[in-house]
Amino acid sequence: MMTAIRRSAGAMLLATALGSLSLAAQSPGEPLYADIIFTGGKVITVDKGERIVDSVAVRGNRIVAVGQAGEWKGPATKVVDLKGRTMLPGFIDAHSHIAGMANVEAHHVNVQVPPLADTKAIIAKLREAAAKKPAGAWIIGQGTYNQVFPTRAELDAAFPDNPVRLDWSAHDKMINHRAAVILGMGRDFPDPPKGAMGRYERTADGEVMIIRDAPAPWPKEEFTYPEMKEAVRGVLNDFYLEKGVTTVSDMSPGETYRAYAELRNEGRLPTRIRMNYIARDNAAAQKILDTGISTGLGNDWLQVGALKLFIDGVWGTTAATYRPAWKGSGTTWVPGNYGGTSFDQATLDTVILSAREHGWQVQTHANGDRAQDMVISAFEKANKLAPKPDSRDRIEHFAHFLTQDPERTETRLKRMVDNGIIPSPQVAFLWRLTDVNVKEPAVKFFPLRELIDRGMHPPGGVDTVGTQNFATSPLFSIERAVRRDTKFGTIVQPKQAITPMEGIKMFTIWSAEANFLEKSLGSIEVGKLADFVILEKDPLAARPAEIDEIRVSMTILDGKVVYERK
Repeated sequence: MMTAIRRSAGAMLLATALGSLSLAAQSPGEPLYADIIFTGGKVITVDKGERIVDSVAVRGNRIVAVGQAGEWKGPATKVVDLKGRTMLPGFIDAHSHIAGMANVEAHHVNVQVPPLADTKAIIAKLREAAAKKPAGAWIIGQGTYNQVFPTRAELDAAFPDNPVRLDWSAHDKMINHRAAVILGMGRDFPDPPKGAMGRYERTADGEVMIIRDAPAPWPKEEFTYPEMKEAVRGVLNDFYLEKGVTTVSDMSPGETYRAYAELRNEGRLPTRIRMNYIARDNAAAQKILDTGISTGLGNDWLQVGALKLFIDGVWGTTAATYRPAWKGSGTTWVPGNYGGTSFDQATLDTVILSAREHGWQVQTHANGDRAQDMVISAFEKANKLAPKPDSRDRIEHFAHFLTQDPERTETRLKRMVDNGIIPSPQVAFLWRLTDVNVKEPAVKFFPLRELIDRGMHPPGGVDTVGTQNFATSPLFSIERAVRRDTKFGTIVQPKQAITPMEGIKMFTIWSAEANFLEKSLGSIEVGKLADFVILEKDPLAARPAEIDEIRVSMTILDGKVVYERK
């Protein structure tokens, strides 16, 4: 009798969550059983009580029991023995660029140092790639932030006939002489307006050599549409689903979202997708707002996300700051560099207010403290003129580099909390800090402890467009957040470390909250979608240095096993 009562109570909760739709086929008086039960392991629910139970029951694509799942076992119920493994909610990546990753994986040459030894090794690898291409073809090398690259003279000597581009990141790129000639970026190529985001660094004779967040007439990407469609599907599967990620909040071109819709209709879309739209200026933002779509449109698989605005660039080169860039923070140093912005304050105020009135959540790319203050002011103005108590405005990359400027920083953090603005840092990038970078005075690097202690819930994301495609596993970021280590073995400001459970929350419930998904995702609770990841070991019990070594055994989406490690 008690089993029936509990099962009935669970059915009522599920019916409430689904609007009774999924139970319509249930005959009156027919016992209600689970389709699948996971049992025999540790289930980290990530609910408000941070409960850990031993089993979960699923009916259809929803959770019907958390703990005591055996009471839901019927004649046709499939039982999966966890064999002591650990189950978590499916990971949610709150900030990714799938189309960019797919293009880099298909067309760029990986020249990251390390693992390559030096600039000679870079040139050797680029030559190998050039030998496989037609004469005079473009060669694009993908590096990572602040690594060494060959000099312009070395590139020109090695590749007199091939246009070559080397990317530190999506923000900073070096080109050789042949590339500058083809692109028409000689001494007469105009600089960006004063105060605008981005700049060109030039050779002694004035030819463009380094492009930092500034326009360039790049040749079109090499993908055909069918190739792109398969490439993004491959990235979602190989870099996300197989890492336990079941939902990706993506920032890609609209054509990619068309591909996602086709893949979903074909039953081949690997993960759930939140589709965010990028605007780099006022005109682009207005085009998006004029479409009539807005945040939340869609379904559990494909949903419109936020409008993302680019305000500035990256720390050390193009971020908008109050103090000039420190000499060791970027790849090259320009004295008196305060960065620039792509919006003035009045325009930014107007765009964010208009987005609010059109029903959009707004995410802003703002690395520098000056840019962040502009964004906060615009959000505050929107809150006064078009109040929305639960707007969940976000600042992407907030607290990558937090200046130890007591008065300004304290005021900024208080304004964030008071206005409910979500900081969205990508702690995976702590890994790439060099031993020079970490010596920058008056800066806190990825201070997650400080944000969380103030009551903020930073979501987890990796934000790679080639710079760290290897780091898409949430366990990689969680280990960085707990250990505070770089790829050079340096421990950075250990007092800013967080706990493994907090790291898990970043990639589950906090990412769900940051994307308006917490009613259906982010924790293992009755009525929520049955998205799970099963790990070989318990990240809460592992040593910090072991977290990223834990393997994903299984990924479950909608109650179905969609990946199982052989």
